[in-house]
Amino acid sequence: MKILVIGAGSIGRRHIHNLNLLGYNTIDVVDVDKGRLAYVKKNYTIEDTFCDIKDVSAAYDAAFILTPPVYHVEIALHQAKKGADLFIEKPLSHNTDKVDELIRVKEENNLVIMVGYNLRFNLGLTKLKSYVENKFIGKMYYIRAEVGQYLPDWRPWQNYRRSYTAREELGGGIILDGSHEIDYVMWIVNSTLTEVKTVYGKVSNLEITAEDIAEVLLKFEDSTIASIHLNMIERGYNRYCKVVGEKGSIKWIFRDNILEFYDGESKTLTREKYEYDPNHSYVGELEHFFSCIETRSEPLSNVYTAKKTLETIMRIKGDKNKNES
Repeated sequence: MKILVIGAGSIGRRHIHNLNLLGYNTIDVVDVDKGRLAYVKKNYTIEDTFCDIKDVSAAYDAAFILTPPVYHVEIALHQAKKGADLFIEKPLSHNTDKVDELIRVKEENNLVIMVGYNLRFNLGLTKLKSYVENKFIGKMYYIRAEVGQYLPDWRPWQNYRRSYTAREELGGGIILDGSHEIDYVMWIVNSTLTEVKTVYGKVSNLEITAEDIAEVLLKFEDSTIASIHLNMIERGYNRYCKVVGEKGSIKWIFRDNILEFYDGESKTLTREKYEYDPNHSYVGELEHFFSCIETRSEPLSNVYTAKKTLETIMRIKGDKNKNES
């Protein structure tokens, strides 16, 4: 299989490493930064590098689009029209422009498109979802998801000011770059979204042009209420998800690889500890992507689910704009 990787930043390096780990070595890489190209050529097994995608004339079986979000759909359309199956890093895009065109090209050419919401492959979160679906806590009433980490600590080898996360014009900001929580909440609840309320903005002294904190409330057709907190200003690292139901609650604590269960009848708290390397979710999504290519089936995180997540993001941002007008 011949693979094109477009973008050799931190997520590009992770995916190239994992592709090599899975035995995929026929890889060409595109990046505008010659330093990043030199790094991946030195540290990973790849074939060729390019500074401009216009210099790439070959056809590929699969293309990985790992650029800032503002370029995702444009590059995806270019590769899809050449017949490549696509892995697009999350979010699908910075807005919904041309997403339907991408879906049309995908369907006309019977392509596989996966979007990199890797937390759908995290062992603890998939366990939590299974417990919820099996009514371990009865009817779900409420779900709370939270993530926080100080932006300069995300990629300490890089000046955070230059990262796309810091720049609104590149599709940055905590709502887009922190959209894992939005995506997996919708995945777990699995009901039609009916209401959106939000407050977000820039409250820190970070030198960025995008929002650094957001508090989001979602209501679904099945009456479930979701509360999602996102920030890039919290010192340390915090990520968890808690689901409250009629019989008790379940809490997933990402960093500790723990599920906590509270039984409302016995009034007892128990913990399930599991062994898990965070990189396994990235490897798992790649294995799933290539399996879907082989079977020509839709990925768990596909262009349709990612479009719904992106539409929710647009509603979240639109709700604030509406409230401030």
